[in-house]
Amino acid sequence: MLIYIVDVPVTARSTPVHVRVEFHRHPTYLTYGLAPWDYPRVFADIGADSPHRMPDDSLCLFHPSDPVERRWTPDKGLDELLNLVARHLFAEDYWRSSNHRWPFDEAPHGLGEVA
Repeated sequence: MLIYIVDVPVTARSTPVHVRVEFHRHPTYLTYGLAPWDYPRVFADIGADSPHRMPDDSLCLFHPSDPVERRWTPDKGLDELLNLVARHLFAEDYWRSSNHRWPFDEAPHGLGEVA
C-alpha cells in the first residue's frame, strides 16, 4: 500500500484539512471494475455528515462508470487528485450549510456487486 498524508487548503476554511490518500495493490474494497490505482481511498474529516461518502467513510469523489474525462486517473497526478478532494470538501461544507443542496453535478450512487 502507498499512502500520502497531506494538509489540503479548502475554500472558506481557515485551516487546511488533514487528508490521507491510500493506493492499494490488492484492495479489500470494491473498485467497480477499475484498476486499483484508478480508485484510491481518500479519507478526510472522518465522521462528517455527507451524502457522498463510502461505507468506510472515504470520500466518494467520482462515479466509477463516468467517462475517463470526468474522473480522476493517475496520469492526471496527485495534485489534481488533491484539487478534487478540496473541491469535494468545499461541497460537503456547502451541503451542510445550505439545507442539503450539493453545489456541483452529482452522480447517482450504487452499482451493485461489481468486482
